[in-house]
Amino acid sequence: MNRQNTSMFAAALLILFAALTRLFPHYPNFTAIGAMAIFAGTTVADKKMAFLFPLAAMFFADVCLELFTSVKGFYGYGQLFVYGAFMLITWLSTYIRKKNVASIGFAAIWSGIIFFILSNFGEWLFSPVNLYPHTFAGLIEGYVAAIPFYKGELFGSFFLNTIFGNLFFSALLFGSYYLITRGLKQDKVYA
Repeated sequence: MNRQNTSMFAAALLILFAALTRLFPHYPNFTAIGAMAIFAGTTVADKKMAFLFPLAAMFFADVCLELFTSVKGFYGYGQLFVYGAFMLITWLSTYIRKKNVASIGFAAIWSGIIFFILSNFGEWLFSPVNLYPHTFAGLIEGYVAAIPFYKGELFGSFFLNTIFGNLFFSALLFGSYYLITRGLKQDKVYA
C-alpha cells in the first residue's frame, strides 16, 4: 500500500472512529459529527470519498444505535436535515485551504451554527410532537428554546455542546491524522 492510500485509509478509519463515538455515553450533542465532516472535507483528496466516508460512517452508526441501543438511530424526516447539514459542512470544508488551528477552530464554530440552524429547522418542520406552531414565530421560539444554559452547567446547552464537541473532536481527529501521516513520512525517510 503506497503512502497516499495509507493516508486515505487512516482518514477513513478516523472518520469511522468518530462516527462510532456516538455509541458511547456522552453529553447531549457533544459528538464528533461536525468535526468528522470538517475533517473529511479538508483531508480526503478524492472529493467523492470526502462525502462518502463520513456519510457511510454516520449511517452505520445510526444502524448500530437503532439495533443495539435504546436510542433511535432513525427518528423521522427531520433527520434528513441532520444529514443535509452534515453534507453542507463537508462541502464547505473542501474550501478550507490552510489547515491550521485558527481555520479549523473557526470551522468548528461555523459548522456548529450550520448544524444548529438546519437540524432545529428539520425538527420544527417534521416533529411529530409539534411543540411549536408552524409559523415564523414558532420557528424562532424553537431556536430560542434550543439555546439555553441549564443551571449554569458547562454542558447544559445543546448548541454549546455541539460547538465544544466540534472543537474537541477536531483537535483529536486532526492531531491524530498529523501524527499518523508524520509517522508515514518518517518511515519513508528511514526505508
